Amino acid sequence: MNRLLQPLGEVRTAPGAIALRGVPVLPDPSNEDCAAEVPEELHSFSEEGPFKNCTICEKDLEHLGLYEIQKVYRDKEVIFETAICQACGEDLSKEMSRESLEAMKGFMLCNFKPTEGPDHCHFCGFPRALFENFTVIGACRELSLLLPMIIMCEKCSEDLQGQLSRKTRDVQGDFIRDHFPGVPADLDLSPAVGTLF
Repeated sequence: MNRLLQPLGEVRTAPGAIALRGVPVLPDPSNEDCAAEVPEELHSFSEEGPFKNCTICEKDLEHLGLYEIQKVYRDKEVIFETAICQACGEDLSKEMSRESLEAMKGFMLCNFKPTEGPDHCHFCGFPRALFENFTVIGACRELSLLLPMIIMCEKCSEDLQGQLSRKTRDVQGDFIRDHFPGVPADLDLSPAVGTLF
């Protein structure tokens, strides 16, 4: 099973705050009280446990600081999973078009609905029990989850992908081809590899 994910890029909006697409959603990640253990749903299907290495640089995630996990499900089965450290995520997002980054930021600002539980799509609010195709995203540090998992249904993923430029879609396709042989290069990445934080 190949792995795939979006990397993190930390944005500080105020002392001690982390932003999701420019919207403050996290306390300072150095505050140990805000972190929880990474749930099994964000463990690697192929490694049968927590992700150990960054998909891109292959360095040990436990010692790299912030990283993001993304898992794509079709018919409730994992078809793609990845864990990407903050540095690799920032590098990847630099390859994307400015227009796409602005479109993703706008999508997040207008649609993200924070909630504690992963029972609904965090963008449209549709109950998770009623859709089989979705993406699960988690922001992590070492062996801890820093905020509740984010769920994005297939429709919201398609809506977001439809706003991305050809350049950004090509960057995503290259990323998939380079790191996940055999996975379709046109696989939708939600929101997009390298851009969540």
